[in-house]
Amino acid sequence: MKKFIVTIIVSTTIFCFCSFLQGQDKKTDLPRFAVISDIHFGNNRGMGPMIKVPNALRNISGKERLDALFIVGDLTDSGKEFEYNLLLKVFADKKNVPAELAVYFMMGNHDHFNKSVDTDKMYMKKLQQPLHQYIEIKGYPFVTISPSNDGYCNDTKKFLSEKLAISVQKYPDKPIFVFVHHPPANTCYGSTAGNWGSDALSSIFANYPQVIVFCGHSHLPIGDPRSIHQDKFTTVNDGSTTYTGVEAGEISKTSVHPENFDNITEGLIVNVLQNGDIEIERWDTFRNEEILPKWKVESPHNGNNFTYKNHKDSQAPKFIEGENPVVSDFADDSCVVTFPQAKDNEIVHHYLVEVVDEDQVIASVKKCSQFYLNSWMPTELSVRLSKLPADKKLTARITAIDSYKNNSTAIQSEPFSLTKTKK
Repeated sequence: MKKFIVTIIVSTTIFCFCSFLQGQDKKTDLPRFAVISDIHFGNNRGMGPMIKVPNALRNISGKERLDALFIVGDLTDSGKEFEYNLLLKVFADKKNVPAELAVYFMMGNHDHFNKSVDTDKMYMKKLQQPLHQYIEIKGYPFVTISPSNDGYCNDTKKFLSEKLAISVQKYPDKPIFVFVHHPPANTCYGSTAGNWGSDALSSIFANYPQVIVFCGHSHLPIGDPRSIHQDKFTTVNDGSTTYTGVEAGEISKTSVHPENFDNITEGLIVNVLQNGDIEIERWDTFRNEEILPKWKVESPHNGNNFTYKNHKDSQAPKFIEGENPVVSDFADDSCVVTFPQAKDNEIVHHYLVEVVDEDQVIASVKKCSQFYLNSWMPTELSVRLSKLPADKKLTARITAIDSYKNNSTAIQSEPFSLTKTKK
């Protein structure tokens, strides 16, 4: 009996060990890489790049085996030599980037702000990398593209076209990973034409449904589900490693920077799976937290299985029943409205906060949910509304709005009045 039990234990151990080795083979024979952008050495918002970038690098490069790290533009804030020197110091530190990890850089628009030098030459001299690169990693094609002094000129377009054609010929059934700073216009979150998006390379990408473009530039947060887009090809927003923002005019007419925007860093880890699917992990690299759910670009990579094409979530946010706004801190013509965060199947993007006299809107303001803070996101929000009339029966009304403009049922405060101060 004892011999039988020992035999079972030994057999089970051998089986588990073999399974482990097979699992390891499955993991290591396929590419796994990280993507970040907009590291902006020279921009000292929040804690500054000498703290934020090393923290982000340690958090993302410290994950399970990576084959490569791609830095997709705006390496510096203004293309100055001292900014490149700061970058080189950070990336040379093996605590930030393991010695065996291959790092590929690209330029962004900020890297061309230094008009006193040839910024292309500055980049190549400092980083010892060409403007554009074609790379093969474990049997998969990768293409990096930088804007030059002349933008995305004809030579750039020729390089891209040639390398995509080579990729398709050599790897006909595989995705092609492309990295470029500016998002193709009107694709992922932050790519609106005339704002952050660029049409310069879109007509080339449109010929290749197997292309997955990773881009930065907008700094818009990857927690927004619109950060992945599929139509003629796939586009993925990789966030920023300096600060975040939201789309112009969504929260404020004058600013794209909501509260607590300046200590946000984000990035992606991309896994090629055994079945050919591509799994994309989103990471808050400031707090070292994964943003769920993972995204999946499904095979075959011929455009027939675009699960994010025309994605329009129709589920509206909801407040917890019984929770309502509270009005306090009254002044002559103002008050503070405090309210709980609503729940959504993806994210609540922002709130419409109104003060109403019956059905007439007296004052209103939009308030960002601060979804980009992830586990640090506050459970309730407060906002002051001013220029309110005295001696009227008023009510505060809150509507939660998600990324797809789905509106919650509004919650309302108890009626209140402001008393006119006698002079």
